[in-house]
Amino acid sequence: MNFIQNPKITDPKGYTAAAMRAGFKRKRKDLCIIKSDVPAKCSVKFTKNMVKAAPLLVAMESLKKSGNMLQALIINSGNANAGTGQQGLKDTRDTITLLSEKIGVPEDLILVSSTGVIGELLDMHKMRDGIDNLYSQLSFDGGIGCAEAILTTDTVEKSFGVQINIQGVEVTISGITKGSGMIQPNMATMLAFVTTDAEIDHELLDEIFTECVEKTFNMITVDGHTSTNDTALIMANGLAGNPIIQPGTPEAALFHDALMTLSLEMAKSIVKDGEGATKFVTIHVDNVDIFENAKKMAFGIANSALVKTAIFGQDPNWGRILSAAGMVDVVFDPDKADLRINGVYIYQNGSPVILEKTVMKQLMLPVELDIILDVYTGEESALVYTSDLSYEYVKINAEYHT
Repeated sequence: MNFIQNPKITDPKGYTAAAMRAGFKRKRKDLCIIKSDVPAKCSVKFTKNMVKAAPLLVAMESLKKSGNMLQALIINSGNANAGTGQQGLKDTRDTITLLSEKIGVPEDLILVSSTGVIGELLDMHKMRDGIDNLYSQLSFDGGIGCAEAILTTDTVEKSFGVQINIQGVEVTISGITKGSGMIQPNMATMLAFVTTDAEIDHELLDEIFTECVEKTFNMITVDGHTSTNDTALIMANGLAGNPIIQPGTPEAALFHDALMTLSLEMAKSIVKDGEGATKFVTIHVDNVDIFENAKKMAFGIANSALVKTAIFGQDPNWGRILSAAGMVDVVFDPDKADLRINGVYIYQNGSPVILEKTVMKQLMLPVELDIILDVYTGEESALVYTSDLSYEYVKINAEYHT
């Protein structure tokens, strides 16, 4: 498996794209189209938030009609088209109709995705003008701008790609993602779009992507807030020309590992770019009776405002960490628990470990921190990735709408 240098969403065979600033935002590109030359097998995971944006509701209808096939995406940032009622649904359907007429793709094979401010109607004049300008610019090189066009409060573009060899045929998997705040995906504001030219069994694609989402995008949190627009999606158009990847084969395992690696890099990039983040933190909860309990405890620590502010203040406050793990209704004996930060014990066998002040200070200085809690109730474990909570996070979100 090889990582692609300067990757773009159109690196797999048979994809074109285009991106521009349509005016939904004051700065940066904010609209893009991604198109496959042929209908592609698709797997999509949407937010489990009961409040879903109009594009998600329309997409769910389209995917049922198409049998989870997809050929084109249109994505805008700056406006989430969420909480917009019947007008939001109409605007989404009108967007699909406009794009279908321009690029010659059936409406049921087109999905809309939006991200940005909730509760404001989409400016359809800008959308129409954007589609009129973009559709004729679809190209391989047009994929370069898509990673920028999907961003909101993100500070960096997030684009990744890997290549694998399937029975002598080069197969490419590329992905772009966005997310900085309002992040605790639960499905799958986080968006992740993956394209591949692999020929793969459709059920297998869905099975692998479901697992990848569950173990990567669903194991990150910036602020514990599940968005109205969270979407993770993969398209597989089969144009690499490889023999079809079937379940239970070495090729399936290779594709699985490549997609898992790509998804994890994408998920980590969201946390590293968390709003106002100064630390990237990996929470390990180990030796637990069942995975679900380990996950609960890890998220309990990761989402604790007290833990996150202590990390920002570079305070190795074991009391906050241990109590956060203890408030999620999972039974364990704190007198038998061990807690480490970057390999150094700060709590062991039910008692704090007394360290020199210089050691304590140095312990929290690194940008990347590993917090490891062992509770010794079993053999399961969970990994959650998070960030600290800084003054800048409060500022960004206090001023986001106004």
